[in-house]
Amino acid sequence: FPYTTLFRSERRNILRGGIRSAGYDARARVLDIEFDTRRLVRYENVGRETAERFLTSAHPASFWRDEIEENYTSHEITEEESRRTGAKEKHAGLDDLKRLFGDL
Repeated sequence: FPYTTLFRSERRNILRGGIRSAGYDARARVLDIEFDTRRLVRYENVGRETAERFLTSAHPASFWRDEIEENYTSHEITEEESRRTGAKEKHAGLDDLKRLFGDL
């Protein structure tokens, strides 16, 4: 994985389509996206391939809308939360299947 993880260093700058930056932690399977509004959203149980496709997309906002926004559990987080590791929440339904079988 050629880019740095969110928890060990800074997020990767995107600066396109209303997205300011993003970072992925493969161990925790979380993708954090910072929007131009400074809103920071964590998407859980995101597979490595999906994260890599998003982070390298020529049109990250379209990819986010089509592949991530409605397909993964998300919640807003603070900058402090984005730097911490190990924060786990209970998941149900589709997230359990994604955890078991990977990206569906």
